[in-house]
Amino acid sequence: MNHYTSSCVTLQSFDQTYTNSIRPKLEAIDLFLKSSEAPYASTEVASVLGVEHAELLNTMNENNIVELNRLTFFHVIFYLSSDICKLITKQWKYHNCKAYSAQMISDIYKLNIHKVTSAFEEIGTELITDVELMEVFKRIHTTVF
Repeated sequence: MNHYTSSCVTLQSFDQTYTNSIRPKLEAIDLFLKSSEAPYASTEVASVLGVEHAELLNTMNENNIVELNRLTFFHVIFYLSSDICKLITKQWKYHNCKAYSAQMISDIYKLNIHKVTSAFEEIGTELITDVELMEVFKRIHTTVF
């Protein structure tokens, strides 16, 4: 079951959510860092990280950051409120892991642990690598409004 629509509510697999919402944001950040020269304009950083300019400026002020460069760009991510910043921060928490448990995937992507555990059971594994991530996501259905 890929889509079920009723009264503006859609059920879709999380791989679609990842492909359509998360991946483009990560790619935009990657492209920004590869194509922009430091110091970065705070308005551009706020835009690519999905936060209000005022929030970024406040975060910079609170952390005594006067210029946005490659190092400070990643520093402010820890403090910003957008979903993409929170996701990146949670991914960093597990940066030394070569494989992920259902709990880790649930934590990083804010997914229901029971749905993630069920997806792992369908695949027949307790741990997955980055390569297998989309196979897990295909088995997790989320509600989209």
